[in-house]
Amino acid sequence: MDNKPFFSDAAFWERAWQEARQSSLYSRRLPGRDGPPFWDRRAASFAEHSQSEEGQCRVAGILHLIGHHANLSREAEVLDIGCGPGNLALPLARRVKRVVALDPSEEMLNILRRRMAAEGVDNIEPVRLTWEEVDLEALGWHRRFDLVLALMTPGIHDAITLKKMLAAAKGSCLLGGHLRQEEPARQELWRELVGGEMPPIPPDVLYIFHLLYAWGYYPSLEMERRESEQEVSLDRMTAELENFFYPYLEITPAVRRTIAGYLEARSSKGIYRRRREFVAAYVSWSV
Repeated sequence: MDNKPFFSDAAFWERAWQEARQSSLYSRRLPGRDGPPFWDRRAASFAEHSQSEEGQCRVAGILHLIGHHANLSREAEVLDIGCGPGNLALPLARRVKRVVALDPSEEMLNILRRRMAAEGVDNIEPVRLTWEEVDLEALGWHRRFDLVLALMTPGIHDAITLKKMLAAAKGSCLLGGHLRQEEPARQELWRELVGGEMPPIPPDVLYIFHLLYAWGYYPSLEMERRESEQEVSLDRMTAELENFFYPYLEITPAVRRTIAGYLEARSSKGIYRRRREFVAAYVSWSV
């Protein structure tokens, strides 16, 4: 009989994490639908969201976490895994020596490059690779970075990719993800377009927290719940819902009509009132 203490059983947490992912929303993706083309489709909306009050508050909160846990100096080097359009890479670049901004999406990185030029930032190195493709030794990234970030990125999805994140760090790590995302339009359209109840997203961060502890680290865990309500044009909301469903089904003319009909029935004068609720969690630890 295995008498290993429950919270120290790394094999249990690895297995439980993968079982959660296998029964989650992500397991319903069609083959090839979660790669760079998918993120290229979403780049513009990600960049636009970062300029909103909600997006700026989120960045400020993450910078506060970094300041509290990482203690970065002006000579620090940072790796941002899944940097997107640079929402964190840009403000961090003003505080440290260098930021390596990693993303598989060329469009995300193009937006980052344009922002760098517009803001006069020259100490960010955009790198177009998936985290799985990264060879730490070949790139000289092994134990290279004072801070490694992985925020809302699919790059860290199992023990192997998490250990690679650890191997890149010589100082601190910060990983964040959603525990829950609730949006009535998504759930209701899922029932109509796909059938049944929409599966939940996997609470990756909770499994990662326990796994890190089982490996001998002492991570900190912080959670936040956010609600938002905003007025969105029908064109923008239609595009966002099509992007959301793109990994799970073919966006046929019939699907577009269903999405358009749903929004038109719930809008006024071309404006849809979007309601969302998020629960996010952040794990920080020292290596």
